[in-house]
Amino acid sequence: MRPSLTRLLALALAITPALHAQFSSGSTGSDGALSYTTAGTYTFDPVALGLNPAGDNVFNFTTITIAANVTLLMPADVLRNRAVIWLATGNVVIAGTLALEGAAGTAMSATNPGQARSPAMPGPGGYPGGVGAYLTSPATNGSGLGGGVTTAGAGGAGGYSYTSNQLVPLVGGSGGAGGQVTTGTAGGNGGAGGGAIRIVSSTSIAVSGAINAYGGAGGGGVGAAYAGGAGSGGAIHLIAPTVTNTGTLNASGGNPTGVIKVSANTANIGGAVYYNAVIGPLYNPPLPVGVSLVKVVSVNGIAAPADVTGSALLPDFTVSTATAVSVNISAQYIPVGTVVKLYLSSEQGNDSIVTCPALAGTLASSTATCTGATFPQGITITDIRAIW
Repeated sequence: MRPSLTRLLALALAITPALHAQFSSGSTGSDGALSYTTAGTYTFDPVALGLNPAGDNVFNFTTITIAANVTLLMPADVLRNRAVIWLATGNVVIAGTLALEGAAGTAMSATNPGQARSPAMPGPGGYPGGVGAYLTSPATNGSGLGGGVTTAGAGGAGGYSYTSNQLVPLVGGSGGAGGQVTTGTAGGNGGAGGGAIRIVSSTSIAVSGAINAYGGAGGGGVGAAYAGGAGSGGAIHLIAPTVTNTGTLNASGGNPTGVIKVSANTANIGGAVYYNAVIGPLYNPPLPVGVSLVKVVSVNGIAAPADVTGSALLPDFTVSTATAVSVNISAQYIPVGTVVKLYLSSEQGNDSIVTCPALAGTLASSTATCTGATFPQGITITDIRAIW
């Protein structure tokens, strides 16, 4: 019996490397090589790059190379406010910086506190922060299921991440709450949540640069008003037979922090990790199917631009009337009958909440027309929320 046992052990040892070599990221390679080799700062914009017309933020590369002294910005407004999934058939080398962090809450201006009163931009897949109290408008909570909650006579609470250690579904961090006002003029805005990214390689991932998905800091108030809370850290998931980190993985912020997960046969995780990484076996989660989304289609009959940014510097719409107007919204993979609310934060007027009719249509495609939305003179930021 001893020779048979010896052959069985030899067979098992011979099969193990072959099984590892068969791991596939699932990439079709249809997007070619993603390569940034010239030093500088760039924005990963799928529309400008002609990538991912499906709009699901799943990219099929052959190899990925982000060279040293390259910073690749990945803001939510150009990445459809969704988490990012990079698949590669070959090696992934991150020697530069992937920037998926949430923006800090803007500190209020003493001369015009309302001008900077807008939700901070999250990383892709993350959630914006709340805004600080101003005039008769109270501070608002941070967005996301773990969003910071405002407390009377206190600073904004930090957001916390509600992503599981399995990172399914893949989502970013939640926003911090805005600061309240007791004796000051305006509370600080809450920081935004960090973004979420999953990088999967059939061969190896090596990070000697940085992947940043930390939450943004809360902004300061004016006078004795309270500061906003910090946004939560997002999610970083690295999957390959071999994963090596000698650089920085950062999903800090909020309370607690975001999630860093490494799924590999061989994981060499040194460098700087904020904070502890969860190390697990090599496993490639299924791709997202039926991702929930709600968006504005038109305001007062004016069609929405292709990319709605929610920027206070470059408004998406110009409304030329002070009377109530209608806002048409569309949704996908949100249960029919869900009630969507529009939270309007204005720099020169009182905040308001518009409750829309229940979504009608199908699970894959539904709509609603929200009436009674008024926009005071100046900039108004609209935060669209659907909870079911």
